Amino acid sequence: MRTSLAMAAVVSRIGIRRFSSPRPMEAIPTPIHRAGLIARNTDAMRALLEILRSIFGRNRELVFELARREVLERYAGAALGSIWAVLTPLLTMGIYVGLFAFVFPVRYGDSSSPWMGAALILSGLVPWITLADCSTRATGLLVGHRALVRQVVFPIEALPAKTVAACLVSQLVGTVVGLGIALVAVGPSPMQLLLPALWITQLALMLGITLLLASLGVWLRDLREIVGFLANIGLYVAPIILLPSLISGLPRPARWVITANPVSHMVWCFHDATVLHEFAHPWSWLVFPVVALAALMAGAVLFNRLKPAMGEAL
Repeated sequence: MRTSLAMAAVVSRIGIRRFSSPRPMEAIPTPIHRAGLIARNTDAMRALLEILRSIFGRNRELVFELARREVLERYAGAALGSIWAVLTPLLTMGIYVGLFAFVFPVRYGDSSSPWMGAALILSGLVPWITLADCSTRATGLLVGHRALVRQVVFPIEALPAKTVAACLVSQLVGTVVGLGIALVAVGPSPMQLLLPALWITQLALMLGITLLLASLGVWLRDLREIVGFLANIGLYVAPIILLPSLISGLPRPARWVITANPVSHMVWCFHDATVLHEFAHPWSWLVFPVVALAALMAGAVLFNRLKPAMGEAL
């Protein structure tokens, strides 16, 4: 309740302009299936553009303020306060570096450097932790802010956006650590200039998943447990701690599961750009953006369709 009242105060201070939702496109009176497909694609694009305009346009200040408050409130009452937002990912990265660089040193290819395996693992682990954290938080997001969802003038899409923004703080810290270790292990490369493009693609994927799970979480209250379980096993069905030498020794069905996992392609892209410095997984550079765009459009469409009924359901 205190969190909802605090957010309501933020909303009243920043101010929100009321915008009417775009009118749904009228059905095209034609029997041609292609015309109907174009109409549906147009509706999906309209829903996506409307949410993006709201998040990155007219309500961006609100999203930033809500994200800032979430980071501060997450560690409220702790002696170190918001310093834990930086300290927690640093400690996590330190554990993995110590484990895979010194205790159980991981080698990759012909490299004898103990930092190589640690850098490769961290390059995929950091985005995965952020994605899993964001997905888990999304399941109960709207239920936890039901007072704001019931307000007619409040842009509900700001809530998933602020959760994504708050989760990216930990990734920022982890990326700095992981990139620093990669520079020590293999040095700089022009491939690392592709990292901003990967971050934007990951942002689209996270926003789409958050919109999707937040919408479903209003009616499916068991979704948090399901997503939490999937997040726990996700570390072992993606090439995060399973390096190529380990994956090649797995049974063929297990290799198929890893290859079919969309998260695997995200991890492989970060491997290529951060550590391997080559397009070692060219197909992943095609699959990852397509999956991210599909998730973003699916999340936007479902969110827009369920949005009018959310207040009553809560």
